[in-house]
Amino acid sequence: MSDWINCTLGDIAEVIGGGTPSKSKPEYYEGGTIPWITPKDLSGYPYRYIERGENNITELGLAKSSARMLPKGAVLFSSRAPIGYVAIAKNPLCTNQGFKSFICDEKKVNNLFLYYFLKSNLPMIENMANGSTFKEISGSVAKTIPISLPPLNIQEKIVSIIGSLDDKIELNLKTNETLEEMTMTLYKHWFVENGDIEKVSIEEFGSIIGGGTPKTTVAEYWDGNIPWISVKDLNSAVIIETEKKITEAGLNNSSTKLLPSFSTVLSARGTIGNISIIGKEMTMNQSCYAIKAKYELDCFVFLTLKSSINTLINQSHGSVFNTITKDTLKSLELPFNKDFAIKFEKKVKPMFLQILSNTLENKELQDIRDYLLPRLLSGEIDLSQAEKQVEEVL
Repeated sequence: MSDWINCTLGDIAEVIGGGTPSKSKPEYYEGGTIPWITPKDLSGYPYRYIERGENNITELGLAKSSARMLPKGAVLFSSRAPIGYVAIAKNPLCTNQGFKSFICDEKKVNNLFLYYFLKSNLPMIENMANGSTFKEISGSVAKTIPISLPPLNIQEKIVSIIGSLDDKIELNLKTNETLEEMTMTLYKHWFVENGDIEKVSIEEFGSIIGGGTPKTTVAEYWDGNIPWISVKDLNSAVIIETEKKITEAGLNNSSTKLLPSFSTVLSARGTIGNISIIGKEMTMNQSCYAIKAKYELDCFVFLTLKSSINTLINQSHGSVFNTITKDTLKSLELPFNKDFAIKFEKKVKPMFLQILSNTLENKELQDIRDYLLPRLLSGEIDLSQAEKQVEEVL
C-alpha cells in the first residue's frame, strides 16, 4: 500500500450542487426532456446507474434555477434528507439541491471506485454533517471528505471484482422484473379481460390477517431471528429479509402472528399499496395486512391484489394518514373461479419460484460484496484472493 495516497474528494473531483425550478412555473416542467433527479428517485433504487427520475425539467427551468447539468458518469450523492443515496449518471442529467455530485478527474479516480467508496463509508461521512434543522453535507464539507486512494490500475481491479457481483445482482433484478411483468400480463388476460368470471369478496379465496408490534421498551422482544415486516420492507415482488427481527418472546407477547411462507403482505397505513409475497415465515406490524391464500393460490392472491391496488388506494381514508381498512379489503369485488385459478396458479408458480431463487442468490452475492468491499478499499485483503472468492460463486 506504499503507493496509495491520502487525499480528499476535493482533490480528485469537482463537487456540484443542484437546484429546484419554481413549482409555480409550469413552463419549467411541462414538456421537459431534461432528467431531474431527487433523493426520492433513489429511495429503494437497487441499481448503480440511473437514467432519469420521476420528473423532467425544461431548458428554461434549468436556466432559471441553480440546477446544473451533470455529465454521463457523474457520481450522485444525496447530501440531506437523507444523506447517503448514491448512483451514477447513465446520461447527462441534473439534480435538485438535495445532492452533492462529483465529476471525477479521470486521471486520478475511477467513478465506480468513488461510488463504492461513498457506499462503504457512509457512517464516516454522516459524522461530518452539520445543521440545526436537519443534518446536511455541504459542498465545502464534501470537498474535505478523506479518501485513501490506490493507483488507477488497482482501483480498476477492485471495481472489476466488486462490479462482477453487482452485474449478476442487477441481472437477477431485471430478470425478476420481467418475470413479474409476465405473470401480471397473464393474470390480466385470464381474469381481467375475461368478462365471464364472477366477482367475489377476497375472503372467498384468502384469509385476512392483521399485524402487531411487540413493546419497543422490552429489549428481550427484539433482535431475535424472526423477520418482522414494516412498510418499507415491502419493496419487491418477493421478500426474504426485513430490517428488524423479533424474538419468540416478542411474538408470544404481542398481537403479531407468524405468517406462512408465500403469504401476500400489503402496506395499509401511511405509505399504502406496497405488496410483496414473503419467501419464508415472517411476522408484521399493524400497518400491514397479510392474505393467507386458500386452495394454495398464493401467486393468484398476490396478482389479484396487485391488479386492484389503484382501487384500494382510491378507497383509502384517514384523518392523520391514509389507511386501507379490513372492511375496505373485504368490500373489494375480485374475479374468481376456483378451477380456473388453480390452473392459472400451476402456470405462474414456477415463475415466482424463480424470482425467489434469484432473490436468495442476490442475498448471498450481496453478503459477499459487503464483506469484500471495505477490505478491498482499505487494502486489507489481497486482490487475487478476493478475485478467487468471487469466481467461486459466479
